[in-house]
Amino acid sequence: MKKGIIIIDRGFGFIRPYVQAALEAGTLVHTVFPDADAPDVAVMLSTTDVYAPGKPTVLAGENSAVDPAHPRVKAEQDFLAECGCRGIRGVVLRCAPVVGTGMEGFVRNLASDIWRGIFFHFPGNDTRMSVVHATDVAAAIRKIAEGADVAHGTVLNLTDGANPTLHDLAEALAFRMNEKRISTLSTRPQQMIGRWIYGPKYRAWTTERTFDGSAACRILGLTPTPVCDYLRTHTYDETSL
Repeated sequence: MKKGIIIIDRGFGFIRPYVQAALEAGTLVHTVFPDADAPDVAVMLSTTDVYAPGKPTVLAGENSAVDPAHPRVKAEQDFLAECGCRGIRGVVLRCAPVVGTGMEGFVRNLASDIWRGIFFHFPGNDTRMSVVHATDVAAAIRKIAEGADVAHGTVLNLTDGANPTLHDLAEALAFRMNEKRISTLSTRPQQMIGRWIYGPKYRAWTTERTFDGSAACRILGLTPTPVCDYLRTHTYDETSL
């Protein structure tokens, strides 16, 4: 049969066009477990949100504690169990917040806040966060589909390896919005008002979430592109995603 792969991508449907562009022509892609003639490998896209909060300076690796109450934790367990029952190698890719066309989650919300003019820089806010571009998620899937030596039950974090500051990520997003200007709450009264008005948003903008994606680079042979560089240098036209 033709080469194929099973991709369980619930919540990550926006990545499908990137995957289709990355895979070798003729590769069969299943988004559910087929009843017959199943490929011998399956990938589940999950999220680094499963990790329990840790110290801000610590890069959470695949062996870091997870939040057992997070629904994705059970989903990962169910996925690997299903693969085991079917004799299929199951691989879980825990993605840092993904940047790409149609993206969801934190980065989309951040971009929306920038566009609406309600995101502000805070002096001294050196918060860092891991992100990954959809092209690199697709590249990881391609490596697995092409026969990367990954054992059943492997869990890998996907990040761009740069862990940009929120300031730099926001500026890179603003650059794509015709170099939209982001204001700074420079005085202490402004910052106090900002904390009061924005509440949960302020906490999100000042909470560091960084993850170690080095294992994926080593095992899959990935060289991810820093997201901020991609946003500032990629040529977007009618043929690009």
